[in-house]
Amino acid sequence: MQVVVALSTSDLKSLNHSEATFSSAGSLDVYHLPQMPANRSALLDWAGRSDKTATAVPAGKKISAKVKKTAGGTELEVFESGVRLFGGAGLVILKGSSDINFLSVKRAGASGNVGAKYHGAVALFVKNNHLRVALILDLDKYLRGVLQSEIPASYHIEAVKAQAVAARTYGLNPRISHEKDNANVCDSYLCCQYFGGLTTVSSPSHEKAIAETLGQVLTWEDKPILALFSSNAGGHTENYENCFSDPVTGQFPPQPLPYLIGVPEAEKFAYNLANESDLRKFYSAAPHTVDSSSHHFKWKVQLTADDVEANIHATVNAMMKDDRAPYVVAPSSGKFGHIESFAVTKRGVSGCAIEVAVKTSGGIWKISKELIIRDLFKTPGKKLARLKSARIFFDQTNNEIGHLSAITISGLGWGHGVGLQQTGAQGWAKQGWNYRSILGHYFVGAKIEKV
Repeated sequence: MQVVVALSTSDLKSLNHSEATFSSAGSLDVYHLPQMPANRSALLDWAGRSDKTATAVPAGKKISAKVKKTAGGTELEVFESGVRLFGGAGLVILKGSSDINFLSVKRAGASGNVGAKYHGAVALFVKNNHLRVALILDLDKYLRGVLQSEIPASYHIEAVKAQAVAARTYGLNPRISHEKDNANVCDSYLCCQYFGGLTTVSSPSHEKAIAETLGQVLTWEDKPILALFSSNAGGHTENYENCFSDPVTGQFPPQPLPYLIGVPEAEKFAYNLANESDLRKFYSAAPHTVDSSSHHFKWKVQLTADDVEANIHATVNAMMKDDRAPYVVAPSSGKFGHIESFAVTKRGVSGCAIEVAVKTSGGIWKISKELIIRDLFKTPGKKLARLKSARIFFDQTNNEIGHLSAITISGLGWGHGVGLQQTGAQGWAKQGWNYRSILGHYFVGAKIEKV
């Protein structure tokens, strides 16, 4: 089975490229279709056809592409070592007997963090007047790159196999659809799951996990599920609707997904983490759970009032101007003012903050959704881009006039904590669970089927 992966820019934030440059240790065949296929299925069909003629490019030569503005709009231009091969509307496919190197992007995990190595066919086309780059390859070759990027090869093989099935499923059904991009999925962890290309040597552990789960995906009502995963859940995973908004409408909370419900990470669990008192007791007691050996399990962030005041106003202003605005509710005054206190006003089953109230001299601001709550505490001076998770509680002090003077944020885990958590999968595997049991624990009621 083949999939189309939309390749993003070096910062992983956009699919629009100003220019794209490629090379290969072997020769490259460059195919040109005058018309762009209407959808992903048509793109896959055309890329697989053999009734096409190609321009042969010798090994080591560079192929580059960019979009040129014309009187009628835009056209795609393709060059070999700076010499124009052709230009116009349509689609260009690069195929070769060797791996293709994407020279004009940087990817963590690539050799020297420069470029990325891909096995498959590269598609170049114009979308909304911008250059787009997509990779067409077998699903399990895509999976190899994801596993190299997402889970250590040193993990127990049953944990890696669980990750393999989840990641293969996610490649077919990401949370945000890429149908409009003529792709199944993109390569950015900011949107989908990270696919950094292929490293020089593939891990035997990853290869074994792929081979022993060949073609297997998780399904619900005969369709691939939304197989979310994160690093560490801090002792308990979370319900989908408590962390994510609807990817189409933006509604928060969205409709629940019956297979993505929070589960405890110990066979005996005596805490109700939705209750802050129990959450604090759990944090202090640090009882054994399958993920508690991770150094991300428990953490603290200590900030002064100056740290918070110096950054939170700008952060909230930025949120109000972008796609996070629906999850920020201002008081009637519309002013932020001086901060008096923070309080979690709604929690999920893992203790995850669903809503935080920020009491200020201008009124109470309400911030919803776990990633946005984590972003709220961005503090560049402390090298804090965001909190590790939203499974948090606050301890704070105030000065003589009631303004915040210092705050300690105590937290559990790293990531959203919905679905499979990797350190938990590792813990269950060490206790003798196989990958099917692990997946059944995290994706309640989902089936494992072959595609």
